[in-house]
Amino acid sequence: MLRAQLCSVGYTTFRNWVIQRTYKDQARHRNPIDLEEVVEKGDRLIKSVQLFLSPLLFSFRIPESIGVQLHDLYFPSPLTIAAFKDDLHILSFWMNFGMGGCTLKTLMPYERDGNPRPRLQEVTLPGMEGLLNAMGLPGKGAEKIIAQLPKSSLLKFRRPLGISLGGNSVEEYLDTFRSFRDFFSTQNTPHYYEINISCPNTHEGQDMLKNPQLLDGLLKTIRAETHAVVGVKLSPDQDNAQLLLFAELIRAHDRTFINVGNTRYRTCEQVGLATNAISIGGGGYSGNGLFPRTLEMVKLLSNSGVPLIATGGISTASQVEAIMDHGATIVGMATALVKNPYCVPIINRRLAAQARRMVK
Repeated sequence: MLRAQLCSVGYTTFRNWVIQRTYKDQARHRNPIDLEEVVEKGDRLIKSVQLFLSPLLFSFRIPESIGVQLHDLYFPSPLTIAAFKDDLHILSFWMNFGMGGCTLKTLMPYERDGNPRPRLQEVTLPGMEGLLNAMGLPGKGAEKIIAQLPKSSLLKFRRPLGISLGGNSVEEYLDTFRSFRDFFSTQNTPHYYEINISCPNTHEGQDMLKNPQLLDGLLKTIRAETHAVVGVKLSPDQDNAQLLLFAELIRAHDRTFINVGNTRYRTCEQVGLATNAISIGGGGYSGNGLFPRTLEMVKLLSNSGVPLIATGGISTASQVEAIMDHGATIVGMATALVKNPYCVPIINRRLAAQARRMVK
């Protein structure tokens, strides 16, 4: 615990220094403030030092007493990497901190550039610290990720690997699913699928949030083609009546789960940023301000009969305990990992201590 706490202080201090230095360079060159450049620098630094410092600074054992089960998938820790990153090296880096599993960011069948930059900024309002992103789902596409996976260390953890499915149509969702289904048929890797229904509109002119029968049909097709666990990511911007409706739909299918929580749309002005801080004027807010809604969603759906993954604003042991006490099986983390991954071993230790107290 002491090692994680000391490293945590050093990590946050160094991260803040990199942010401030990058912002000064951007101002000197009269470039827009762009947090994405900081992320890119940080990723390069991690890749350059991980090989030499990983056992000492970046590797933590998961306590044996905190594992959880999602259908037949075993997660050695209830903490998982939420679907927001497709850099396999950085995902492996975070797994070393003690994550129980990982979900790859939402993938399309093809490569996407995403929205124009700047598209990622830090939010520092009291009670709303976090990130605002309008990335637009940039990514390498399913086939390129599949080609990289066997060469990465991500599969060596033998922990559940989730694939977040996206597309501009039901057919594109299925194309991505089938590419990974074929890949996993050659691997001995625990895996699952997560349908992101906040993706761009379908050909029918409605996204799946507004057209539940599209989701029902997609679930039926996927279930007919795989025995793997399949989940659906719901949005905190949906009202409670919609959430209950979707939970009933999902419950009708075998071996499913619900991921409650995602980013919430906010304009730049709503989170204290200049109107041009994000190229399209706003984006998805993630950070501690999401936690109350995430907890509310877990409470609402805890009796739905469908296992829950909770994602959104979770970064402390007390938040993890509250979420799990109210019915979530697994906790997804994103912004917390970006800001300070040393929260992971600290939370795992706290969960282990709580498990020991319950045994006594």
